[in-house]
Amino acid sequence: MTDFLAQLSDYLPLSPLATNIGITCLLAQVAFTILFNKRTKVFPNGPWTHLTAFSAHQVVALPLMIILTYIGWRDWFFDPNKDEEGATAADRIFGYSNSNDIPLAVGTGAILLWDIPMGFISPPLRDPIMWAHHVGMFFVAATISGTFCKSGNMIGYYYSPFYFGVIEMSSIFLSYVDVFHPKYKHYHKWLNAKHSNEKIMALKKLFNNVNEMARIIFALSFLVLRGIYFPYVSFTQAVPDLIKAYENPPDGVPMWTGYFLIGMISSFAFLQAYWGLLIAQQAKKVLTGDSGDKDKKKSGSGKKKD
Repeated sequence: MTDFLAQLSDYLPLSPLATNIGITCLLAQVAFTILFNKRTKVFPNGPWTHLTAFSAHQVVALPLMIILTYIGWRDWFFDPNKDEEGATAADRIFGYSNSNDIPLAVGTGAILLWDIPMGFISPPLRDPIMWAHHVGMFFVAATISGTFCKSGNMIGYYYSPFYFGVIEMSSIFLSYVDVFHPKYKHYHKWLNAKHSNEKIMALKKLFNNVNEMARIIFALSFLVLRGIYFPYVSFTQAVPDLIKAYENPPDGVPMWTGYFLIGMISSFAFLQAYWGLLIAQQAKKVLTGDSGDKDKKKSGSGKKKD
């Protein structure tokens, strides 16, 4: 099996580890999709039996996000060797490497072989914006991994724990909260319905309580890590380091990789800040009750017209 994966990776822009992770995620997706199918009768009827592929995707995504977050926080905040005294921009961009880095392997293998295809296969996951976001993430991860360098030189690996780890903390809670979003009608209806079965009612209450708590933690973690910290690291550290380091890049490192990373990181930073602003606005509405007041005004104005 190991030899097969090594041979397969030769035909893909992936390392053997990335190929292994991607195939594992794909097989897990297939397995859980089959288990959630009502024909197998493994689970009782519910929203998971109506949205089998989507449910399986969330089950696979959750542990991945936990692993990425753990490794990212460990290596970004708690690695004693991370900030070497006297390290230059060139050192941070071209001086760090690890061909067996798990977050980068997930960012390339899992996204290419599992996440992007699921965006086509599963209707609930067909979000053009998220699909484009994941394609961009793959190419950024592939560029950092040295895929496009003649010598395989990794680019900006110093920042990998942050971009493919630290910020994924919010994704842990999003992978749960997103399931019960109104756009997924089966789950949303199930969570807000009154069930005759006491066990299902207890389960629904548990899911609802966890969902409410997860929504709050997601909003806070997204605002802090993605809405604020992401642009800060990007525009005060990563982008300036890339600009400085590419004044004299090593042999075999194409100049376009520098322009590409600067452009993509900057674009993602603006996108995260924009999404953070939207979440802040939604949080403000919930805290101040603006949405409820507006609804009352609308209903009141409607009565006057009648």
